[in-house]
Amino acid sequence: NNESWAAIICGDAAVGKNIWMRCDVTAHFADSFDLLGIVDEVRTTLELASGIRYVVDDVPDLDWVKEVQSNWKPFVAGGFLLKFPWHTQDDVKDAIKLHNTLQVEEDQKTKMEDEYYQLLLEGGIAFGTGEHPTTQLCLSWITQLFKEDNGIKMFLDYGAGSGVLGIAACVLNDSLQAVGVEIDVDAIRIADVNAENNGMNMKSYLPRNIGSDDESASLIMKAMKRAKVDILPETMDGQYFDACAANILAGPLVSLCSTIASMVRSGGEIGLSGILEWQSEDVLEAYSEFFDDVKVADSKEGWILITGSRNQKPVKI
Repeated sequence: NNESWAAIICGDAAVGKNIWMRCDVTAHFADSFDLLGIVDEVRTTLELASGIRYVVDDVPDLDWVKEVQSNWKPFVAGGFLLKFPWHTQDDVKDAIKLHNTLQVEEDQKTKMEDEYYQLLLEGGIAFGTGEHPTTQLCLSWITQLFKEDNGIKMFLDYGAGSGVLGIAACVLNDSLQAVGVEIDVDAIRIADVNAENNGMNMKSYLPRNIGSDDESASLIMKAMKRAKVDILPETMDGQYFDACAANILAGPLVSLCSTIASMVRSGGEIGLSGILEWQSEDVLEAYSEFFDDVKVADSKEGWILITGSRNQKPVKI
C-alpha cells in the first residue's frame, strides 16, 4: 500500500507525513542490465494495474566527480581562498565579494583580494575542498596556531585527503615541513600534486600500519603499486611532529587516539574535527589521556573543533 511504500522510501517517520500519489524515480544501471525485466519486476512488486511510464537516456562516460566539481565556486575559509584550475580571476573576485558581503552583515572585518592566501586545488576524488564546516574550523585553527610564536617546524595532516590543511600550514610558515597520512592512495597522489602546484613543502604517505586485516592490507598494497605512493618513513614513526590536524570522523578519531598521540611531541598541539556536537564526549574522553586542556574550541553548523596539548604520558601501541 501507499503507506508501506512511503516507509520504504523515507523510513517509518514518513508514514502519514509524506505519502505521494506519484513518484518520479531516476535510477542508473549498467548497459548490460535487463531494463524491461526490472520495469516488470517493479510493476509486480508494487501490484500496479498498468505498466510504468519510463524513458531511457544514455549517460556519457565522464569523470563525474570532476564534472560535479566543475560547478563549484572558489571558497573563502579561515583567511584562505580555495580555487580549482578552471576558476577565472572573475570567479575569484565574485567569491571574495560574496564573502565580504556576508562579513559586513555579521559585523566582521572584510579583506581585499591580495590579503587572502590563495590555494590551488586539483579536482578529483580527494576530500577537502574548504567548503565543509569542519575544513573551515581546521583552517581557522591553523591560522590562529601560526599567529603565535610556537616554534612549529613539523606539521602532521592525519587523514590528509586533498592535503589542504597541511598546505595551508606551509603557506603560513615557509620554513615548515608538512606530512600527510592517508589510507586512500588516489587521495595521496592528488595531495602531492596540490602541494607541488602550490609550491609547498608537503608530502603524503600511507600509514605504517596499512590494514587491520590481511585482505585490507593486500588491497592497499596493490593500489600502492598502481599509484606509486610510499609508506610513512620509519624515521617519522615516533613523537616527531609539533602539531597535528586531523579532520576525519569521530569514530576513527577515537580509534586513532593512541596513533596520533604517539606521533605528536610533548607540548605539541592538536586540532581535531569531523565531529558532530553530540559526539564530543567520546572524543574528549579518548584524547584526555594523552593531551592536556582538551576542549571544544570552536563550532560551526553542528560540527565542532577539539584542541589539546600533548602531555608526557607514553603511548603503548
